[in-house]
Amino acid sequence: MKLSPPRHRMRPLRRSARLLSALALAVPALVALGAAPAAAAPGENAPVEFDFSDCPDQLPIGADPANWQCAVIVLGSGTMKLGSMTQEITEPISITMQGGFNPETNEPINIFVSMRSKAMTVPGGALGIPGSESVPLLDLKVKTKYVGNFRLFTTEQGEYASTMDMRIKLKNDLLGDDCHIGSKTAPVSLRLIGDNDSVEWFDNAIAMKMNDTSFSVPASSCGLFGWLVDFRSGLPSASGNNAANFQMYLTSKSYTELFPAMRTEARTAAAPKLTDLVASLFK
Repeated sequence: MKLSPPRHRMRPLRRSARLLSALALAVPALVALGAAPAAAAPGENAPVEFDFSDCPDQLPIGADPANWQCAVIVLGSGTMKLGSMTQEITEPISITMQGGFNPETNEPINIFVSMRSKAMTVPGGALGIPGSESVPLLDLKVKTKYVGNFRLFTTEQGEYASTMDMRIKLKNDLLGDDCHIGSKTAPVSLRLIGDNDSVEWFDNAIAMKMNDTSFSVPASSCGLFGWLVDFRSGLPSASGNNAANFQMYLTSKSYTELFPAMRTEARTAAAPKLTDLVASLFK
């Protein structure tokens, strides 16, 4: 049986082309489970800011701009537990990606563009003592840095999922400028699974909670004070002792909307089907 959202939930979709790729997040999982996403109040936008400035003004050679979109994913809140250290997401983490069809194979393709984040203060500072996070030399901040392996997909169970490898930079005057948890060769590898019951449509985006408790965390690489970082954070930490819980928001714009000059390059063929646009963000 084909599942169709109620008409009042479809109205925001008709008003905004940005949700075409956002639907790719929800539809496969929701259809498989027979669930319907909750709708925010009419006219309500997601409580985060979306920045399309990282969207490249170029596409793969031969790509049809009408069939490509630039998507922005914002991890707006949540927590990340690394060993014995739990960090609240107090600054949004933004991911930009391109989604479309491979000009040579016509297969859906995703292209990672960028990840941006700001430093976040760690409660308890470098020693884990409440209130010391504002004391010079004892303060500690963390910042996520992208390493690789970003992709979107649905599991065999019909769940929406995303993978991403990252490392966590620790900022403290005594630790220097090259102190990280995880590295390019041994990253913190997340495999986030969407909570289907948490899906919500806004006028300009779609939202979902994403979780992972299966990843492991390696020891830090912080030179002379690495032992202190590992003691403070309980590292290395095996799978099952760590957790990532994010509130994720996704929106997109078509390339002919972002870059009007590309409209002249678009082919004159019929407009792509909604199901094709949904599939275009899945590899």
